[in-house]
Amino acid sequence: MADADIETTVPTSVEPTDQELIARYKAGDDAAADTLLGRYKDYIYRLCYRFMQNYEDAMDLMQDVLIRVLRALPRYEDRNYLKGWLYRIASNTAINMRKSNARRAFPDDTIYQTARDDKSDTAKVLEDSFVREKIHEAALKLSGKQRDVFMLRYYEMLPYAEVAKILSISANSAKSNYFYALQKMKTYLEQAGVTL
Repeated sequence: MADADIETTVPTSVEPTDQELIARYKAGDDAAADTLLGRYKDYIYRLCYRFMQNYEDAMDLMQDVLIRVLRALPRYEDRNYLKGWLYRIASNTAINMRKSNARRAFPDDTIYQTARDDKSDTAKVLEDSFVREKIHEAALKLSGKQRDVFMLRYYEMLPYAEVAKILSISANSAKSNYFYALQKMKTYLEQAGVTL
């Protein structure tokens, strides 16, 4: 009889969905936006770092992206794929930042020639950095869709299906864009003196 009087409750900790958090933010709950952005903070940082290639610029870009996301969140429509929407904001913000910021991470190409002539580990690190920088520069020269597909496949190592979902395109379109992006990348890199 005592057992019948005891009410047991099992605590459930069901996390709100992205859509629920967005709806709460639109209704004036600022904490919902903090929770939502907390979920995607690492994803946004990885994107920013891939675009900028150094910590300081990535952090600057991330701050700009977060501000733009907060400003645009009230206009976000549930039918959109949130990761793809975040990617587009990060990509567009990165392009704008790189256009307005003319400085380069590696300003003196003579360093790389010296490094190529040297057989030390330092030379290998510098050469790898040079190649990574040239790949990044070449990626930024690609057209919008090809650049987006390349960045997601090459840097994020996402399968075509995930790339397609993020960019709201078909998997075949993702494959085609990646193929053409690789062809253009090869040309850009050859012009920059990089052979892979």
